[in-house]
Amino acid sequence: QVEIITPPTWPVAAGYGPWLEEVWFNLIDNAIKYGGLPPRVELGYARPDRDGKDVIEFWVRDNGSGLTPEEQARLFVPFSTLPRSRGTGYGLGLSIVRRIVEKLGGQVRVHSEGVPDRGSVLSFTLPGMPQEGI
Repeated sequence: QVEIITPPTWPVAAGYGPWLEEVWFNLIDNAIKYGGLPPRVELGYARPDRDGKDVIEFWVRDNGSGLTPEEQARLFVPFSTLPRSRGTGYGLGLSIVRRIVEKLGGQVRVHSEGVPDRGSVLSFTLPGMPQEGI
């Protein structure tokens, strides 16, 4: 019952495959747990201008109730869970995401207006890779 929307192509980013699988798994899993009914999860990317550096910002958007500023502040804290989850867990997923992304030279962000049905966007940045020879 989950609708997942993805772009037709993806850019190549620097990183370690197994770690990035963990990042994507946790972000998509949370979007499903905290998304609307039925969950709608949109994945995408942007290439923001970062002082001439090749950076890719990947994101996961859900259609849930959104996050208050207080919830956003706790989001990446180990063992912190939100009460409205439809799943189970220990509250470690997003803290693991942050550690992985930072070890790969990126950053993790959350954006939410806390408005029902407008959801939240969790994003992470990674260094881009040259496209030649791929």
